[in-house]
Amino acid sequence: MNIKQLTERYKKLPGRIIPRAGAALILSSDHTQKIDASERKQLPDGNSRQRWLKIATSDPDRSGDVMVIEGMQTDNFDRNPQFLWQHGLTSEPVHTIGHVVKLYKTKTAIYALAEYASAEESILAEKIFKLDIAGLLPANSIGFRPIEWIPNEHGGVTFKKWELIEVSKVEIPCNPYAIDEGQPSSKALSITEAARLL
Repeated sequence: MNIKQLTERYKKLPGRIIPRAGAALILSSDHTQKIDASERKQLPDGNSRQRWLKIATSDPDRSGDVMVIEGMQTDNFDRNPQFLWQHGLTSEPVHTIGHVVKLYKTKTAIYALAEYASAEESILAEKIFKLDIAGLLPANSIGFRPIEWIPNEHGGVTFKKWELIEVSKVEIPCNPYAIDEGQPSSKALSITEAARLL
């Protein structure tokens, strides 16, 4: 499958949220770890606008696609660590709701420490932040550029190498396991440190 075929495939899967009938899902093993809350920056009032997000896993997603975690490249993302609403695919004039402060990687998942923009900076960010802390928006997603990929047994594509472009808070993720239900426990890495491990 070449880049043209890959592009055509996703034209037929708007939003990449179409379940594929008959695709067997194999779950990863570390979906319920915890992140140390002390990593969050505290504001003078004791609150924080930082949230740990599970942004990707190595599970087959609803399209049958698989992300190889070790294949993530973040050199360009380091310079512009965007945290967006719905991948920028709405009628909002600006979709940036914050930025990513840290990335943390396990063998089967990637987590991001995202910091929401203040209410003064973005009314949209404030709305999404309130829904997030209320537990009403637990889903996340990534925008990425494929670099190296092969067809897989789930009817999709395994992305062996890929460039992280952006992190998004979404309502419905293509990967149903990219949900803030569990978080890693080890000390988080800076974006640059995470990139060096790959």
